[in-house]
Amino acid sequence: MTDDISQMTETQIEALVERYPLPEGVVDCVMTREELADAVAVSLPTITEWIGRGMPVREMGGQGKPYQLVLSHCWAWRQAWKAQEDLRSDQVKRAQAAMRLALVGGSAGESLEALDPKTRREILAVQIEQERFQRERNELLRRADVAEAFDTLLGMVRDTMESAPDRIERREAIPAKVTDQLVEICDDLVGELRRRIEDFWSKRPVASAHQARDLFDA
Repeated sequence: MTDDISQMTETQIEALVERYPLPEGVVDCVMTREELADAVAVSLPTITEWIGRGMPVREMGGQGKPYQLVLSHCWAWRQAWKAQEDLRSDQVKRAQAAMRLALVGGSAGESLEALDPKTRREILAVQIEQERFQRERNELLRRADVAEAFDTLLGMVRDTMESAPDRIERREAIPAKVTDQLVEICDDLVGELRRRIEDFWSKRPVASAHQARDLFDA
């Protein structure tokens, strides 16, 4: 498979689908953007963003004409994209570790575990100082502060969405059916925001104390 998944031929898409098939029991079909967003539990803007990045489209939409997206193609593309992101993250971490080794006179190819206790403590000191500098510049935030900000923002959105249908109904004598539909839309938005926040944290688990000591424990 080519490393560039932003532009693919039909042959490359087929190879991608073979490598990343749909989950067992899922039947392949053609979907609109809205249907795909619901199927993979993301927002419509996210689907639009993926299309902009190069997600395969069977037929482009516009002017009242819906997009046609093949579920298996989109699923395989997304899985391949995530694999690339994971690879890049691993490469960045390796580069950072190598740079920290260089700062204390280590050689490329050495592992932290192979270093003597004094050198490992020096590497830890460099990392702590780097993190302190990033915190002072607001480049590095505490996990608890981010979680509190998420909760505050979600609470604001939830309160507004819950009160919006009643406020509109009082101002404009809209039919009850329309109000029910508005309630459903608001609930969907709040639910999607909650899912996205939970997904954010699930991809960033807190390392245990044992894991934290493995690299730097002298």
